Amino acid sequence: MANKTKPRILPWLREQLDSGLLGATWIDAEHTRFFIPWKHGLRQDLQQEDFRIFQAWAEASGSYRPGIDVPDPATWKRNFRAALDRKQNLRVVSNHSRDTQNPHKIYEFLSEDGEGCEAGRAAEHEDQEDTIQEILEALTLSTQQQQQFHGDFSPNSFLEQLPQTPEPALSCNPLMPIFASGFQTEYEVTAFYRGRQVLQKCLSCLKGLRLVGPGPGAETWMELDGTSLALPEPSSALTDQRTAYYVSRVLGSLGAGLALWNSQTEFRAQRLGHCGTYWTLGEQASPGATGREVTKERDGQQVCSIPEFVNDLISFLEGSHRSPQYTLWFCLGESWPTNSQLWTKKLVMVKVVPTALRALHEVAQAGGASSLEEEVDLHISGSLSLSLAPAHLHGYLQGLAHSMQWESGAHC
Repeated sequence: MANKTKPRILPWLREQLDSGLLGATWIDAEHTRFFIPWKHGLRQDLQQEDFRIFQAWAEASGSYRPGIDVPDPATWKRNFRAALDRKQNLRVVSNHSRDTQNPHKIYEFLSEDGEGCEAGRAAEHEDQEDTIQEILEALTLSTQQQQQFHGDFSPNSFLEQLPQTPEPALSCNPLMPIFASGFQTEYEVTAFYRGRQVLQKCLSCLKGLRLVGPGPGAETWMELDGTSLALPEPSSALTDQRTAYYVSRVLGSLGAGLALWNSQTEFRAQRLGHCGTYWTLGEQASPGATGREVTKERDGQQVCSIPEFVNDLISFLEGSHRSPQYTLWFCLGESWPTNSQLWTKKLVMVKVVPTALRALHEVAQAGGASSLEEEVDLHISGSLSLSLAPAHLHGYLQGLAHSMQWESGAHC
């Protein structure tokens, strides 16, 4: 549970920056930008001053009680970063956490009063933030490791006792909320008219996504489930008015739209209007791909299997050269592209990326380009951001698959 006397982090942070005693310092005269040391926890030159700001926040927020709790710099930093990430009036200007000489991050306040513009939202998001905070705080050392700590904490003693590849505890698997029932799913939608990009937008959708045509006609279907996204008016996006006319006819036949939604185990699609639509799953909308027609059946059809994605991602982590597939392509109003007519010649093509799956893939890719123990920020949606070490991802994925019992079709 969150400590009721826990201070608000931005006013607290301003006080620490003004004092200049914890390693974090202002870097401009206006006191809007500041520097925070961000040294990786397994570096040999780690010193106590490198994580003083993280420890101070852990003590102020009540998650660490000196002399009682086991010192855990990695968790302190993870929780500190998560707390800052939830503040919309604060942004990372530059991330130099992998700099070998001076690892650090530069943050910037976007409003004069720091946390004031979020005061009205604080109560609304308190429960959700506390839940995510508890998930992050659960990523601590095992009981056996905790019993090994005695006396005053020092960075060297911590490093000596830290295992090289710690196995994550399945009971605190931070991937669980990503596929939990009722959790918001974020989609990145990119639309093309005759190969020209006319739209790119990210939407967080609680009950799915519906792609609809432009204009007031879309309002007729507002009672349907799903967050609607109107594709742009072609006459304003294209200079060739003949092409714009045909694109307009395709969009006009969308009716209630093209629906996309997800459960714990799959993404499904359904055609709600008269516009014939074909789809495929892959990084590119290549002519060699098999374009399948989107059904009008009430229950829709599976367009992406989450268990298959997870299994492919596990294989990728184990050395397979085949990346998991999660990018959906839709061809509206025409048959699927062929070798004689590439997708860039089609009137309307839409690419949809579930950002959570892309984020997991990026963490897996980061494992080959950085220290396996180095934290990688994992953006899931506008309401959830986690931090994981690539070395932990394999165990979390296996635990996720096991807990949901995908082989038998049962849900957790």
